[in-house]
Amino acid sequence: MLTNNPHEKFKPFEDDRLDGTPLRMPLVSVIVTSYNYARYIGQCIQSIDQQTYENFHCVVVDDCSTDDSISVIKKAFAECKGAEKFSLVSTKTNGGQMVAMKRGLAQATGAFVVMVDSDDYLLNDFIETHLKAHLGRLTVAVTSSIQYQINGNGEIIGGNHHDNQNNGTFRHIYHTQLHNPFWLWATCSSMMFRRLALELAMPDKHLDGLRICADNYLVHFCNLIGGSLLIPSIHGCYRRHGQNGFGKNAIIGGHLSVGDMSEHPDHETVRKMVVERLFDIHPQLKRLVGEGGFMNLLMRTAFIRELPSLKGRYPRILDRELSYYRGEFMRFRYLYKYWGLKGRIKSLLSHRERLRV
Repeated sequence: MLTNNPHEKFKPFEDDRLDGTPLRMPLVSVIVTSYNYARYIGQCIQSIDQQTYENFHCVVVDDCSTDDSISVIKKAFAECKGAEKFSLVSTKTNGGQMVAMKRGLAQATGAFVVMVDSDDYLLNDFIETHLKAHLGRLTVAVTSSIQYQINGNGEIIGGNHHDNQNNGTFRHIYHTQLHNPFWLWATCSSMMFRRLALELAMPDKHLDGLRICADNYLVHFCNLIGGSLLIPSIHGCYRRHGQNGFGKNAIIGGHLSVGDMSEHPDHETVRKMVVERLFDIHPQLKRLVGEGGFMNLLMRTAFIRELPSLKGRYPRILDRELSYYRGEFMRFRYLYKYWGLKGRIKSLLSHRERLRV
């Protein structure tokens, strides 16, 4: 059962004034995407059932598995202490990760959403920790924590997922540009999204290009419109068992790619998808951030050389002379470089001052 007063166990602000009020902590939707991971899906469901934060519901989306995943899922549901919080959606054809995520999101009603790969494992304070970060720190679209790395037998083989570039502290990621490839977060199973940001990000096109690594597109889009926060502690496990959709590489030490990048959606494809989605949801973005905010998002994503083509495709949105938009892009580039240089100088001076002390 969902607790009537979650404040009794969870107080992100330690605010006793909330006790006895009709105010509630938010519902969290957990979406598990599963395809032929019968060996691991039971443990994944068990880890969600054991969360210290109880106000959640979980939707497992089986993407037309050909092994005995369905029977394992139903058995795991029956063994859950909160079985009524779990539901199963089965697809009739295999559509890949993004299609499964969209099916799950259509069932989600929580203000926050966790996307979990069915071979991964959440530590019992995962939801609680991420929700505290969302409610007690900066308001962002997505949070990402560190993960243990485990093998197919459940043995811990790595104490840190190096992709999460937290630098040993809570790190706010914002005002990024997508013109060049970058990645600062751990895997999708390390994240909690605001549902409304995720709904804005969800594409209606090119879904087949995101059969794996769909989080690459989702995180870049959500971070672009709402920023992100890196959590410098471990709250889940990323399983590397050799049959992963992408992360098949063994751990040999160092900060190396978890998989073969030739199988990964390339950054340029993802960037173009983000640009197209910005135009697709222009009316919503205009209400949220205004026309100037929309242009800021576009300038952080598109190249100047793309302006003639974009103006031709979207004349009602880019309704001024081409020279105007070229001038705005050039001004943005100058200001971005100026503030970036100013920030680096400030960081360097701060570091020198700490050394002096």
